[in-house]
Amino acid sequence: MSEMLRPDDWEDPVVIPDLPAMARILVPFDGSHTAERALAWAELLAGASGAEIVVMVAYQPPLTKKGRGATYVEAMRDEMQAESESLANEAVELVRSRGGASRGIVVRGEAAAAALDVAETESVDLIVIGRRGLSSELTGIGGSMERLRSTATSTVSLSSGRPRSIPAIDIPARSVANMPKPSTSERRRLD
Repeated sequence: MSEMLRPDDWEDPVVIPDLPAMARILVPFDGSHTAERALAWAELLAGASGAEIVVMVAYQPPLTKKGRGATYVEAMRDEMQAESESLANEAVELVRSRGGASRGIVVRGEAAAAALDVAETESVDLIVIGRRGLSSELTGIGGSMERLRSTATSTVSLSSGRPRSIPAIDIPARSVANMPKPSTSERRRLD
């Protein structure tokens, strides 16, 4: 018989640990349907906890080109910055109009890296993200949020855009270090 991997406190009774009240919830927001759904979940959780919702919009401008293209790239950066600020302000105002506390942050850079940085600098308790971003909704290409989910130090909740869906909440890997995940055939429903 093989030895099962178990944490040191396996024999202790099951407990629900006391958690500090949530102060801040980060929502990386790109205007997609799943980002809107993530904002709705964040609003629900913030309403129950009194947390502030931090709406983060990240954008990646094109690289500088030689010659006359540099002027075009500079104008494109300015347009992307303005559009990102407008999107963040729209989401923040929506949350505020519904009685919530919210503020926006616009970051120039890759979305997952920006979200990790904002989560750390803003002392975020929970990150609520859409399962698929706008680029994947439009093109079918997966986004960079999977990297965020797997490397964040805050708890990450993934929200899909399907109606009546239940979000999956992923606990950072170090919380369940070296615990093997059961295969589908090993899962049993307890009724």
